[in-house]
Parts: sequence; structure tokens; C-alpha cells
Amino acid sequence: MPSGKLLPNEPFNGHNPMRRIAILILFILPSASLLADTIPDFSANYAIKLNGIQAGELKRSLVSNSDGSRLFKSETKAKGVFAFFKPEVIVETSLWSSDAQKIKPIAYRYSRTGGKKDKTLLLDFDWSTKQLHIDDKQQPWSLTLKDDTLDKLLYQLALMSDLAEQQEQFHYHIADGGKIKQYLISKVSREVISTPLGKIEALKLTRERSRPKDRKTTLWCAPALNYLPVKLEHIEKDGTLFTATLRRLNGIDSAGAFNARHSSTAIE
Repeated sequence: MPSGKLLPNEPFNGHNPMRRIAILILFILPSASLLADTIPDFSANYAIKLNGIQAGELKRSLVSNSDGSRLFKSETKAKGVFAFFKPEVIVETSLWSSDAQKIKPIAYRYSRTGGKKDKTLLLDFDWSTKQLHIDDKQQPWSLTLKDDTLDKLLYQLALMSDLAEQQEQFHYHIADGGKIKQYLISKVSREVISTPLGKIEALKLTRERSRPKDRKTTLWCAPALNYLPVKLEHIEKDGTLFTATLRRLNGIDSAGAFNARHSSTAIE
């Protein structure tokens, strides 16, 4: 996709430790503000660990198209020994625009390839009829859209925008798994996070779950980087721990953002 545009029939690629990691990344919520337009085009690379062992990498990018739309892309793949046992690649793309100060998803694409069973999911948002058209290459169906519905990749840009507006709680309607789900994110504290790029101050947030013993997802977003997540953490019911930590960044000005000296305790 050299132009950054999403073509109607364009294939994507896509990951089971890595599949869970993709769920972690998807965490990283009422409306998404016009501030999303102020997030510059960027590319970011995250190192992924499984129970403290290097397991893969995540690449994220945001690209502006000539027609005013923007493409948010996420690619997750295993590395090292995990690539031998789980050679899956997950690619997600979200094409979107802004309308009346809200993020408007146009099309979401998910693809998982390289494993025992490939998977593709296509979501097309028809705002004129308020219908979400879903195609999993088996049985297409449709759902009624709420005005502020986002896809499960795009809402991470909405979070960055809403954090810039100094909100404390974030509630989102997300098209996820063939349903419109409710995501509730709460601000917890301010901490200093250690990354390969240095230490940086970040806001700690957690996703509220309906059952206390359910999976736990936490992320840290840095105000100095347009509230880009610098670390994500996901704990499964069985205690399996996945983390993703920022290690490279282009497009967002990071001058003076890292190696911050604060009294808070750094999270290793």
C-alpha cells in the first residue's frame, strides 16, 4: 500500500500467543473529537514480550490520503522462537475521516495469515443508512450503527484525542466480534515509564471489566507524545502476561519528552 489508501479488495495479513498479543494491542474510548485531526502522521514500533521473554513486534502507522481520509494501520508478528512455533502475522487497517467534530470510520480490515487457519474480516460503515456491513468470508450480515460507533483499532486514536481534552473516563461503542460492544476506560494515575527510548511521564489507564476476575488490560499514554501509548500490558485469566513497549517513533515530535526526571517511580 505505497499510497496509504485502502483498496476495496486489498488483502491484509494477520496472529496464539500472537493472537492474544493482538487483543492486547487492540485495547491501546462518548465521542471522538476533532482533535484526532491534529494527531500528525506517524510510525511507531513496539517490542512485545510474553511473560518477560521477547516474543514479537508491533508496528503502527497513521497516513493521510490526498482525498482527506486517513489510514491507521497495525501489524503484529512473532519473532525469535515464537516465530518458529507461531508464524502468524496480523494486519489491521482502519480507513476513516472526520465529520462534525467526530471520527467517522469508513472501512476496517482484519487479516491473520501464516498459521494453521487464516482469517479475514471486513467491516464497511454505511453512515447514510446507519448500517454496518460485516463480511467474514463465510456469512455476511449487517448491524445498526450508533452515531459514535468506532472500530476496535480506530478507538485508540479516539482515546488519544479525548485524553487531550482532559477527560477522566472514556466510554466507547465498538464494532467488535460481530457486535457493538461497550468499552469503559478509566484514568488511574500518572507515572514515569522506562522504555528503550528513555524514561517518560505517562498517564496510566485501565479498561473496566464487568467481572473482577476477567482479563486485565492497562496502558500508559504520554502527554508529551500526543498521548500516544508508550506501554501496554495485558494479563490473561491464567496469569499469562503480555507487554508492548515503545522502542521507535517517527512523525511525532519527541524532543525533550524522554529521560524525564520526576519523583514518581518508574515502571520497568
